[in-house]
Amino acid sequence: MLPDTLKRIYWFIGLWLVQVTLFDHIALLGYAIPMPYVYFFCFLPTNTQRWIYVATGFALGLLIDFFTGTPGVGAASCCAVGLATPYLLKLFAPSGYAFDEPFVPSVRTMEWLPFLRFVLSLTFLNCVLYFMIEAFTLKTFGRLFVMAISSTLITTLIISAVEYLRKDTRRSR
Repeated sequence: MLPDTLKRIYWFIGLWLVQVTLFDHIALLGYAIPMPYVYFFCFLPTNTQRWIYVATGFALGLLIDFFTGTPGVGAASCCAVGLATPYLLKLFAPSGYAFDEPFVPSVRTMEWLPFLRFVLSLTFLNCVLYFMIEAFTLKTFGRLFVMAISSTLITTLIISAVEYLRKDTRRSR
């Protein structure tokens, strides 16, 4: 139990640091901003209480906001993602899974297609909320939509690459 908790804390800190030091300074073609911190929600097992999803989402978003100068934007979007994660996980869980035994979402437990759908939906929700709250208007809906789609795609690609590397690392042990 303690090693799993420590591993999640390391991932929380690592994803936060990578986001604020590297990915917040990247805007591909002025639209796509990678947000791989959403990957943290994939490290919480299915038996995690909902308030933990929301609380860790708020903490992660608040830390990102503090270091990027976006007051409340990251916290709000991460809280919403934390709230939606259990529902999306049930939607994309392996077929026939009854949630009697907890599992941690990954390619190994869900296979590639359901895992990608899960990550894509989490990332899309985060990006849409993040950019809508940041702009606080729908006047530039086209630009917001392009930013959300492009950021979702680049973030999903990064998360898929990390998950692929993690899967290979686990296999070689």
